[in-house]
Amino acid sequence: MSKALEEITKDAIQLPRPQRLALASLLLELDNSSDDPEIALAWEQEIRARIAAIEDGTALGTAYEDVNSEAENRLGS
Repeated sequence: MSKALEEITKDAIQLPRPQRLALASLLLELDNSSDDPEIALAWEQEIRARIAAIEDGTALGTAYEDVNSEAENRLGS
């Protein structure tokens, strides 16, 4: 990882959760280089299927604490 990316990552980790999520959303939007309607439709179907799985109780979740711990382990925090 470059020094600049490492510094940006450390700064981003220190942001409050809403700002981290906003940053992540912005970065994902910037990376979305495809305006292909088929891809957009496929994502829409995937999102709807995931929502349905949550609503009907068939989705398997992971506790926030476990996700957070794993992220900290991977990022060396």
